[in-house]
Amino acid sequence: MVEGPFERPSDADLPEESRNDLLRRVDWRFLLRCPEPPRVIDLGPGWDSEALRLVSEPAGPGEADLAVVGFPSRSSLRAARNALAPGGEVVCRWRAPRLAGVQRAKWRLARAGFVDARPYWAGPQPDRPFQFWLPLDSREAMNHTLAARPPRSLVGGGLRRFWGRLARAGSLAPIYVFARLPGGDGDGPAEPSPLLLTGGHRSINKVVALSFTPRRAKPREAVKFARVAEAEAGLEREGEVLARLARERPDIEGVPVFHGRLARCGRLGIAEGAIQGDPMLERLTPKSFAEMARRVVDLLIELARGSEGDPRSRTTVDEHLEFFAGAFGSLVGESGLASLRAAAEDVAGLPVVCEHRDCSPWNLVLADRDRPALLDWESAEPDGLPGLDLVYFLANAAFVLDGALEDGTTRESYRRLLDPGSAHGALAAAELARYGEAMGLDPRSMRSLRLICWMVHCRSDHDHLRLEGAREPAPDELGRAPFLGLLLEELENPVG
Repeated sequence: MVEGPFERPSDADLPEESRNDLLRRVDWRFLLRCPEPPRVIDLGPGWDSEALRLVSEPAGPGEADLAVVGFPSRSSLRAARNALAPGGEVVCRWRAPRLAGVQRAKWRLARAGFVDARPYWAGPQPDRPFQFWLPLDSREAMNHTLAARPPRSLVGGGLRRFWGRLARAGSLAPIYVFARLPGGDGDGPAEPSPLLLTGGHRSINKVVALSFTPRRAKPREAVKFARVAEAEAGLEREGEVLARLARERPDIEGVPVFHGRLARCGRLGIAEGAIQGDPMLERLTPKSFAEMARRVVDLLIELARGSEGDPRSRTTVDEHLEFFAGAFGSLVGESGLASLRAAAEDVAGLPVVCEHRDCSPWNLVLADRDRPALLDWESAEPDGLPGLDLVYFLANAAFVLDGALEDGTTRESYRRLLDPGSAHGALAAAELARYGEAMGLDPRSMRSLRLICWMVHCRSDHDHLRLEGAREPAPDELGRAPFLGLLLEELENPVG
């Protein structure tokens, strides 16, 4: 139990490695029901207790929103009841397998007066950061998770069968069981337990909850949660852009349907209709590149339909140019800045379109009839420029096919993409020309759009370096930034 003065530490003060490790230990908080940071009494200190202090407030007897215990016993559940306010929740967690542990925990919770018990297995490996929290009472979520992670060997198939036997026996670990006291605002029909996805490598990566309808294989809704405060601005932007698209283009395909905003444990969440399909990344090959590019161009043309010239696009370009000059100006010199200013003048007055700003193979799925759909709209610019999304997609698709992301050779891959005599270069030139004709763009403006594209994305390089180092990046770090390399390639070897 927490006693004495309590000062909630700030996760923002921690180095990124420690912050990321600690916060991922308590990703289970997004399975709670409370919108605000919970008032907590920790009755079973464990490996997540230090992290719990980062995301909670202290509580006195009878006023807690959450009580945390180990494997439930009669005494620990009695203490939890005394600590909780009506409608408060308890989470029981244990990390070592127990015979029929899930069934025994649910039985003890019911005897102690708790309702809506929801067991979760945190996986897939107990000695690594968890990638998901799987609701063991949802057959739909279990089937979805297994389908997304097919066994890749005979050993893997055997381990999966063993896992299934443990799951049926209630003897998996680590296990977290959530339940609540009756009363408060929580009474009413219990909703199916969501599957919680917690992948990624940084604290700023989002947590995603997938909700399923009973007896339907595919998720119906995805809720994206911000793990840290810095991630909320991107989610807020995603919600605003998707809500605007829903108002202005309700007929458009390939865009998630915005359902609304919510809060969970003091963090913002954005609810959207779940889009089903195969990740484009899994189907992108040298042979399929042309077809994939064609489909993406069709989507971007449709997304831009009805666009008109607007001075707002010039305003956003000027803002990025000012930032770039301050952060990267010394690395490109006065001649480079002059080229960027000329490019900004050249694109002024072009049609304003909704830019996705992260239109890459890993953010595209092939949905109904293999039509592409764009996910992750956190970087979107509703009053952006045409062509930038296509430049970004073509470059990143080429990087994937060339293995340039793993090898650190993106600049060399991009140089080949700019060469219309190469296979990828010829394909890119054809699709850029088709897009430009549909949008009524002067072919000579394409190089200016490429320059603006990489200048804008250099800000992502800067922000990622600042997050990783918890400080302003040094010039030598910025000089190795990938997007800056692409911009330098354009400046040093102008094509088109």
